[in-house]
Amino acid sequence: MEINEFQKLVLLKAKEAGFEDCEIYYQGGDSFQILINDGKVEHYEKSTASGAAFRGVINGKTGLAYSERMDERAADFMVRAAAENAEIAEKDDSGEFYAGGKYAKLSLYNKELDKVSAEDKIMKAKQTEKAALDFSDNIKSSDRCIYADENSRVSIMNTKGLAAEYSANSMAAFVSVISEKDGDIKTGGEFFAGNDFGKFEPDELGKKAALEADSMLGAKPVKSGIYNVIFKNTAMASILSVFSGSFTGEQVYKGLSMMAGREGKKIASDCVTIKDDGLLENGYATAVFDGEGVPCQNKTVVENGVLKTLLYDLKYASKMGKQSTGNGFRSGFKSPVVCSCTNFYICPSDKSFEQLVKDMGDGIYITNVEGLHAGANPVSGDFSLSAEGFLIENGNITRPVEQIAAASNFFKLLESIKDIGDDLRFNMGGIGSPAVLVENINISGL
Repeated sequence: MEINEFQKLVLLKAKEAGFEDCEIYYQGGDSFQILINDGKVEHYEKSTASGAAFRGVINGKTGLAYSERMDERAADFMVRAAAENAEIAEKDDSGEFYAGGKYAKLSLYNKELDKVSAEDKIMKAKQTEKAALDFSDNIKSSDRCIYADENSRVSIMNTKGLAAEYSANSMAAFVSVISEKDGDIKTGGEFFAGNDFGKFEPDELGKKAALEADSMLGAKPVKSGIYNVIFKNTAMASILSVFSGSFTGEQVYKGLSMMAGREGKKIASDCVTIKDDGLLENGYATAVFDGEGVPCQNKTVVENGVLKTLLYDLKYASKMGKQSTGNGFRSGFKSPVVCSCTNFYICPSDKSFEQLVKDMGDGIYITNVEGLHAGANPVSGDFSLSAEGFLIENGNITRPVEQIAAASNFFKLLESIKDIGDDLRFNMGGIGSPAVLVENINISGL
């Protein structure tokens, strides 16, 4: 049965069974993944997965049910199971349903990606690994070389008149290598993500990963102290991702965010503007609507250091007297709606990375941070992370640095950002940042 017909059938049967408002959410698609090792395909996987989630209110309680089948028997099962689940559920406030609105016309599906053969994907993945291994005599092996792509269709329908859907596809490639010289071993990695296979340049990807590994050979610690630091764009994006939940209404309402009561107030340096743009062209987390059918938007979360808005889904917007910002998402059709970011990023300036280095004079350029889960507290903002990078002296990058830890508080860090670069880059989770120059970071080393 076609998905839209199935959705209508479920809603009809739900109304007949006594449900008040209800919705049915569908998500499905295909995925492809290969792992290359030493020029050979070590793992090959192609799969299809789809399913629907039903949520409905009956007698003041909410019932849930799921199905991977799409036929009349499945429709009967979902309605019956949801009604039974509602009977044993406590009364709650999860009965918010969106009545529909105006959706942006986005081009999220590149049909040309569907035309790329498995052979071409394998060839480019092998080329990526070879480019990395051939970069220098120091590169001893490929730690991991992966290519993956997927396509998906999302459809939501409810009894308030909402009926919306969109399709999207994407691809990603990642390679990491091991470099060794005189017993000193380093690793380096690089990735590409998008939905335009033609922009995937395997030679460039492989060389960047190898260069990262080679450039860290001979790294040594620095003396402990307080340093000015430039965080590389990808390193800052990693830190931002850990604390992005602090900007959601859900975390604020639950008392798990330092942003409570801060809307309209100064929380960062004047040069800091942060956006959450669900409509960003070619964005990793771009979508027409969220997991509740609310249109995605481009929101300025922080403007010139001032917190302008939090991010809301329907549930927590209702609790806090706000409107949903289109930030209620599901990680899969069986997953609950969670208030989360879309393309969440620090806006770039027009200053080059080279100018940031020159302006700083002396300090440390941190290219990579580790221990983001164990070494960071998303509630308080405190973090202490293993880091590596380069020493900067007299406005020049001099030598590689390792075995150091960078410690501060994320919210204090936002206030201490002195300057921002122009090299905005997103990670594969949709969190992005340019390089940022931050004053007074505690560095533990020698």
